[in-house]
Amino acid sequence: MIMIRKFINRTEELEALNREYRYDTFSFTVIYGRRRIGKTELIHKFHMDKPHIYLLADKRGTLPNLYRFRKMAAELFGDFEPDAKTFDQVFEYIRTKWNGDEKLVITIDEFSYLAQMDDSIPSVFQLIVDEILNGGPFHLILCGSSISMMEKSTLAYSSPLYGRRTGQMLVKPMLFRHIHEFFPKLSSEDIVNIYGASGGVPFYLSFFDEKYSFYDNLKNTLFAKEAVLYAEGEFLLREELREPATYMNILFAISKGTVKLSEIASKSFLEPKDLTYYMNTLIRLGFVRKEHPLTEKVTTKKTIYRINDGFIRFWFRFVLSHKDELEQGDKEYAIEDVKNIYNRYLGETFEQIGREMLLYLNSKGELPFRFHKLGRQWGKIPKVPRGRNDYEIDIVAINSDTKEILFCECKWQDKTIGIDVYDKLRKKAGYVKWLSGRKDYFVIISKSGFTDEMMRVAKVEGVLLLTPDNYL
Repeated sequence: MIMIRKFINRTEELEALNREYRYDTFSFTVIYGRRRIGKTELIHKFHMDKPHIYLLADKRGTLPNLYRFRKMAAELFGDFEPDAKTFDQVFEYIRTKWNGDEKLVITIDEFSYLAQMDDSIPSVFQLIVDEILNGGPFHLILCGSSISMMEKSTLAYSSPLYGRRTGQMLVKPMLFRHIHEFFPKLSSEDIVNIYGASGGVPFYLSFFDEKYSFYDNLKNTLFAKEAVLYAEGEFLLREELREPATYMNILFAISKGTVKLSEIASKSFLEPKDLTYYMNTLIRLGFVRKEHPLTEKVTTKKTIYRINDGFIRFWFRFVLSHKDELEQGDKEYAIEDVKNIYNRYLGETFEQIGREMLLYLNSKGELPFRFHKLGRQWGKIPKVPRGRNDYEIDIVAINSDTKEILFCECKWQDKTIGIDVYDKLRKKAGYVKWLSGRKDYFVIISKSGFTDEMMRVAKVEGVLLLTPDNYL
């Protein structure tokens, strides 16, 4: 059962849309982002106090959508439906009829469906933008869930609409600090649990009910074969990709902890030379991210790959992995798997939350310095035997101009963090070759707080200690 909740945040996105709307002349915004991310709710919130025409396009083709659109236009003006046979004719009708003091917002939602079914649509809308709406009191919004199709039809250099937009917006998952507004009665630990399974996607968050435990919510929303989210991971890929099976093999391999290109290729039944194309596609669509040590050049061979979409990561690791049992209605094996490893699994999620926390504090000027770059760091320890000579630091942030560097450890553990963690972090920081004469700073982010000794040392040495409660 979906729990209906109020519209949460999206303050920056609404402000950006309203800035576009306030332009004295015609404005044209492209909005895109993965399915379920909240684009339509954002648009409806933006529409609330403005005159508007809103069309949610479907896959039936040009004419059925055109007829719906011209009917909506006629209803706005209290007029007879025009005998328009093309979209440009409907927009010409709107232009001649609209004489209001305010801008009229015209939104085509799921524009990617129109472009997918009719490859002439981008050229038609080029005409609409250039010759019909341009210079008039209109704000055109084209919105779509297929990132690849929206890029091809509106943003790519080859698109007839290229260079005509006055604004574009990639709608992303909710920030962790806003999730508590969905669940005001839950603890920070409960919210991290839900965030790890939902990826911060509003539609997915709406399925989690505060009245039930996290595990009962999983049984009802992700592990029940009749539930909407049960097949969502595969559905997302089928919406975007022509060969979903190959991509599913790749994502499944990464979800199991495989991060190097050669190993991913082996477990995906591909040659390494063939994998690059698929990886680049997954990166472009936002499903996967490529990481390298922060202090090294982007061309370094020290590259790993991780799933970037929190929901996709959870779905592949816990839903697809237990598909056979779940298909038979047996949820217990999947639940036991989550219970056994979820704290460890959330380590990566907690690092992502840690990065968000540091970015937020950086924007507020509440860190010892303002950093310009942030990422992971790993490498080799000199003069240590092979197999024991690797080090890894969860988050590193740098400012090359001021020669300042920040090292951060994120600990999602049920025990308070003591000075041993700080000592290890300082030691690992010493292995990082960066700039001479640099200034080091340290941050520790803990699920369960800190020992008295750690807090005393932090006060003396200026170590920043944070928990999720500092952020929510």
